[in-house]
Amino acid sequence: MLAAGALALGGAVPAATAAAGGEYDWWYDAYQVQTAHDAGITGAGVKVAVIDGQIDPSLPVFEGRNLTVSEAQPCKNGAASATESANESSVHGSTITAMIIGNGAGPSGVRGIAPDAAVTFYGYGSSAEKKELCESPEAGLRDFGFAVKTAVDDGAKIITTSVSMSASPSDATAIAYAVAKGAIVLVATPNADSSSLASNDLSTMNGVVAVSAIDSSGALQPGDGASPFGVAHADIVAAGVDLPTVGVSGDWNTSGVTTGSSFSAPVVGGMLALAAQKWPEATGNQLVQAMIATTNGTQHDPTRTEDGYGYGAAWLPTMLSIDPTGYPDQTPLMNKPAGFPTTEQIDRAVAAGGFTPDEQPRSVDQYADAEPTSTGSDLGALVMWAAIGIGALIVAAVVVIVLIVVTQRRKAGKGNRS
Repeated sequence: MLAAGALALGGAVPAATAAAGGEYDWWYDAYQVQTAHDAGITGAGVKVAVIDGQIDPSLPVFEGRNLTVSEAQPCKNGAASATESANESSVHGSTITAMIIGNGAGPSGVRGIAPDAAVTFYGYGSSAEKKELCESPEAGLRDFGFAVKTAVDDGAKIITTSVSMSASPSDATAIAYAVAKGAIVLVATPNADSSSLASNDLSTMNGVVAVSAIDSSGALQPGDGASPFGVAHADIVAAGVDLPTVGVSGDWNTSGVTTGSSFSAPVVGGMLALAAQKWPEATGNQLVQAMIATTNGTQHDPTRTEDGYGYGAAWLPTMLSIDPTGYPDQTPLMNKPAGFPTTEQIDRAVAAGGFTPDEQPRSVDQYADAEPTSTGSDLGALVMWAAIGIGALIVAAVVVIVLIVVTQRRKAGKGNRS
């Protein structure tokens, strides 16, 4: 697994001025977060899930916040989700979570966009300590799919991850389940230093919100040679350049400044949590529909581009100004590169009203795997085709007999002529 917002902690710039209201807090003012909070829109009553590596829930930045570390570890042979060690995984997970519910305490000064949301953290464990391939606690699901399914079962309305890995069809049913149950799954897109994953990472899946990073001027995060780095399948962009970290590797008492889409996913997740509080009757699909129709500070018909901006920059003030319940209750995030989950998988989850693991398909289905044994319906089909075959043989025999009789009569007729 690779951190999508790859926190280059070893080379991070100390953020001595990262306190609330400092230069690294630019996104907070740009999105008028305080205005929303002053109006009582703080994410209260909304459940948010963060899927990441590790977290230190005892940090001052989480004091007084509604934070739970799930005991259901997605990687059952991984390290503990909670740790007091300031390693790369825990600094990353703690930073992502603070972007949603941080109280501004500590050296980073991170203030969360949805401070009163109830956040549950689902941790893979430390990648540095993991010595084996991750084993999911539930058969048929990977660690990511298991985390998504568990978060939905726990009642999460918003699910965000800033850990990137290749997309897998085995995760499709979990995403379909989330969409069917009205939950929103956000995935940070790969950064320039992890661009090899850009064509097949989790954010290429149908139904998920693929989030990329921009700076305070609205420019995409810099890539090689400082040129803008964009991902063609991105759905939305948000703040992710020059933001503070909660600690650095080996030290919780120091903050750093870094760049990455890891920041952007929880920022958008926090926006959606605020909208979910204001419009509690809206489904996840409707909230996403409203988000893409209010980008860049205006209400408009959604238009997606492949220049890295997707539908545009998520914009909190306009998002909160629109009642999402007027939009269709269907995901607009289909036809993405991975091709799954399919519309059929989502429809099946909706019809079932619960999680529907993929059935073992037969060879006539779109998948290559075949059932190892025949089912009753297969036996019935064989009987039917056997009957048809026998009938065809009988018809053929009758035709042959008729031809023989006709031929014999013609011969007899010829013999009687003079």
